[in-house]
Amino acid sequence: MYKRLTDTTKELDGLYNKGLQRGYSIGWDWELLPLTIKLGTTSYIAAPPHQGKTEFWFEILINLSCLHKLKHIIFSPETGNASEIFAELCSKFVGKPYYGKNKMSGSDKVYAEMFINDHFVIIDPSDEDITIEQYYTLVDQIENEQGIKFATTTIDPWNELKEVLIPEDMGREDKYLSRILGYSRKNARTKNRHNCIINHVRDQQTITESGISYNPIPTARDFAGGQVWFRKGMLMIILWRPPYGLANAEGKPYKETETLVKIAKSKPKGVSKNGLNSMHFDVDRISYYVENNRGQRVYADRGEYNNK
Repeated sequence: MYKRLTDTTKELDGLYNKGLQRGYSIGWDWELLPLTIKLGTTSYIAAPPHQGKTEFWFEILINLSCLHKLKHIIFSPETGNASEIFAELCSKFVGKPYYGKNKMSGSDKVYAEMFINDHFVIIDPSDEDITIEQYYTLVDQIENEQGIKFATTTIDPWNELKEVLIPEDMGREDKYLSRILGYSRKNARTKNRHNCIINHVRDQQTITESGISYNPIPTARDFAGGQVWFRKGMLMIILWRPPYGLANAEGKPYKETETLVKIAKSKPKGVSKNGLNSMHFDVDRISYYVENNRGQRVYADRGEYNNK
């Protein structure tokens, strides 16, 4: 399909008068964390094991629901079954554990369950593997059956999906990835959703510095499966927890709570800003915060839910 300039007059006028438009806010001012989520696009999130990929993305989803009433569908077999994932989301919404010694109160439980039920649907893992095409077909079916319009879809992690190569892939994983990631991007655009895929990174060489051995922060080309991810990516985020005791570029030691959020690629223009951002995880509140220039903690703004 082709277009002449006159076919896009309305869109061009919008650009001329308003400039590039960011996506949905995730709760922090741009100056503190230049990251937004735009419908019709994709995001890829990767990190080494146990770096908080799912924790980070679930918090973004909760914030999007609080601020913008957005609804989400999640496929996350590594996190657990549906009830376990719902419990995790309730904990992040309330800021208290769902179960255990210091679990949330009964009233908090009811309040959290009502909110999560209104905004989230979980695809429960089963013994039967599904392909990415089957996954997006299932999302469409659930939308139609439940009368829900999902703003985001989540695949966590990528390797839980079944790979089915076709002749044009020529038996090569890079060809398969190029085709499938292009399919996911097209699905996001045609369905006006944000499709998020969470992935692992490939094995890295260990570095020893000042007596501390660690794996360095990955690059966008370190996604498991190779640099096809970088070529096909729109928003690409890499998480890295610095080893305790290691010093940053300014010679100051990283804090034990610190996670670096690397925005490695950002398309379309203006949605986010490439760079390295520091965040911290508050275990007691089960949520992230950033520090402003005065060293004060800034938690995500959740609008009307801030004080609930």
